[in-house]
Parts: sequence; structure tokens; C-alpha cells
Amino acid sequence: MDKLTILNNALRATGNNAVNVINDPSDEYLVANPSFERALRFLTARHSWPFASTIDLLVRVADVDNKSRRFSEHGFRLPVNTLHVKEVFWDTVPLTDYEIIGDVLSCRLPDSVYANVVKLADAEKLHPMAEEILTLYVEAGCLRGLNEDFSEATRREQKAEALLEEARPHVDQQNPARNMYKSRIRHARRSRRV
Repeated sequence: MDKLTILNNALRATGNNAVNVINDPSDEYLVANPSFERALRFLTARHSWPFASTIDLLVRVADVDNKSRRFSEHGFRLPVNTLHVKEVFWDTVPLTDYEIIGDVLSCRLPDSVYANVVKLADAEKLHPMAEEILTLYVEAGCLRGLNEDFSEATRREQKAEALLEEARPHVDQQNPARNMYKSRIRHARRSRRV
């Protein structure tokens, strides 16, 4: 679902006029758009949604850009719009010894460093449950900014929170549960053949 559709769904649900285009000069757009941007950032950062996760090869930075004192020789730039880092790998081996300062990840390894990161999501790639949560947050913003109905806005936010609690385990079950530490000994024991 695109941004304009989400904005218009929220505006209609709160009894306001819909907008025709992005960057519409109307009061409705001037209230709904900041609510949308804020809610999208918050929703994406709040949980590691699969639609916002990606694994990227990290690019080295110049030594002057690496502020790490522990790993001053090998710094890598995190992808643009990274909200948080889930895992770091050297080829396929998970790393646990690294440091992040600003948008630079530093470690002992000189190359082939990958990061599983959560980035700011594109509204068109949202899961349907995330779309509904986002719409409820935009509705709350519209109720506060246009309708001045603060109690109803609070109820919409509470509804969004309840739906978020329901959505997270539902969406997370797509991937198998994993431990952060992956023991090589445990893996050897599990794959040992008799």
C-alpha cells in the first residue's frame, strides 16, 4: 500500500477530507504527513520486521573516519538509513567482537564483513498488519491535530499498541528461532554421524 492510500485511509477514518497528491498544501496533509513519517520510523525501529531487514556487504571507511580505539585499523560504513544492527558476519561466520560508533562498525577483520540491519521501511513493502498499525498511528495524529479529540487519539494509539503486540509474534514465526551465540561444538554434536 502506498503512502497516499495510508494517509487517505487515516483521514477518512477520522472524518477528514482526503488529499489528492503527496505534498498537498491542505491542512489535512500538513497534519497527516508528519504523523505518517513519525509513525513509520517508530514502527520500523520498534521491531525487527522482516520487510525492513536486509543483509549488506559493508564498505571500508578511511582510517580517519574510524573513531574506534579497540579496532582502529578496520572500519566499515553501515548502510544508509540503518536503524539498528541485528547481526554481523565475516562471510558466513557470526561475529561477536565488534564496536559501532556512529555509522561506522569496527572489527578485527579487514574485509568480507556483512551486517544484517533493519532499515527505514518503504511504505509499499509493509506487511498488512504493519500497515494497519501505521494507519492507526496516523489516525491518532489526525485526531489530535485536526479534530482536537485527544481522548479518541489515545484510544487509537492503545489499539495500535495492542495490534502491535499481536502482530510481532505472528510475523516473527516466519523465521526459525535462533540463539545469538552459535556454538561450533554444539553444531558438531548435532551433525555427528554414527
